[in-house]
Amino acid sequence: MTLLLISVYMLTGLYLLATWLRFLKKGAGLSPQKNVLSFLTVGIATLFWPLVLPIAYVKLLDATASQS
Repeated sequence: MTLLLISVYMLTGLYLLATWLRFLKKGAGLSPQKNVLSFLTVGIATLFWPLVLPIAYVKLLDATASQS
């Protein structure tokens, strides 16, 4: 059971890292300093995705609701 939970955590983290890095690569025009900070943020968010993902989703829902 523990191995399954660790596997799910790691696979989800890797998927999110790949997705966030794809979005980060599209952000052309970033200064080198902002690029380093962005990579650091993606790294931290990948480690703490069980906390980051629900918070980001709630913010996305709020933004969508305010546009409607």
